[in-house]
Amino acid sequence: MKRFLTITALSTVLATGAIAATEAEKNAITTYYPEANFETLTEDQVSEMFAIANGGMSDNDKAERIETIANEDATDVETTATTGDVDLTAYVPAWRLAEMSDAEIAQLTALVTEGGDMDDLRVQLVESMSDLQPQLTDAEVNAVQDLVPEADLTVLTGEQVEQIRAALYGYQDDAEQKSRIEMVLS
Repeated sequence: MKRFLTITALSTVLATGAIAATEAEKNAITTYYPEANFETLTEDQVSEMFAIANGGMSDNDKAERIETIANEDATDVETTATTGDVDLTAYVPAWRLAEMSDAEIAQLTALVTEGGDMDDLRVQLVESMSDLQPQLTDAEVNAVQDLVPEADLTVLTGEQVEQIRAALYGYQDDAEQKSRIEMVLS
């Protein structure tokens, strides 16, 4: 039973594959890229595409950038996900590794290279992954820097990330977005 719960928890934390994009995200993205296949897009890709769709650039630029994101492959992440002789993508999805800091990747590498019992490794991986802080996507960082150029986004709490996303996606007016983001970062 313990083994079943461990595997279930691990697969929940480390689940890969398609996400369920909201209707608002789908509508905004398909306005500029009607061929979007939401079954193959990662959560980060959907977030970036949605941020671009709601950004202040021209429609042609939005369409071009969204299509570029849709056609990206994971080769950039895969090349950085291999540390020494350990391929971390065997343990953690590439999109999750892309969100991790160097220190978190080093911690993960240490866990994996210690060896030992696979059940213990799974439990340790689940525990270490639960402590990770969510990060803003590149598109979200760009959107924040467009609104608040002096914003320091180097160290954010999970709550700040959620509040910044709420400001970016919840307000239509740039002035409202800027005001909310400044409040979150102060």
